[in-house]
Amino acid sequence: MPAQRDPVSLLLDRGARELLVRAYSVPSGTWVMTRLADPSAAHLDWAQDMGIDNLLGPDRSTTVSGERANAYTRWGRAFTRSLYFNHRWYGDRAARSMRSERRTVPYGTPLQVEWGRRMPALGVIPAGRAVRIRTAAGGKTALRVVQAKPDSQRIYEDSGAPAGRWADPARRDWA
Repeated sequence: MPAQRDPVSLLLDRGARELLVRAYSVPSGTWVMTRLADPSAAHLDWAQDMGIDNLLGPDRSTTVSGERANAYTRWGRAFTRSLYFNHRWYGDRAARSMRSERRTVPYGTPLQVEWGRRMPALGVIPAGRAVRIRTAAGGKTALRVVQAKPDSQRIYEDSGAPAGRWADPARRDWA
């Protein structure tokens, strides 16, 4: 059975795609920022009905190493999942847009996501957490960067075996 996407990340696809288009519209390596608004009461109720823990609570790691990404909350980690999924399967930096059809092979341009501080509401802008993304050069440069990381910070070892950042699908809070 193929892995299913995180249902919370599906809610965040539109915002992820909009942020990715902004990142594709600037030179590679340039940070593009936004704020991920906190989930609404309706989002919290929906998640609870789905059996998903508190969206504002920590994202329980399912990685072999037990390390967490720094998205701080289950909600933030879902946004990260949405960014990577949409970039990998629908991103098109050359066209500065998103594809309407899913790619047959994943997009190879690296994407970097960094989380910042909590931001209070400001007028009509809701409270949330700062997030920024950028695309980087792929190919041999990206391969060297990955290979320089210790196995504890990689998804796969050079041999193809799962490494420290590999996540066990059986431990997810969704099926």
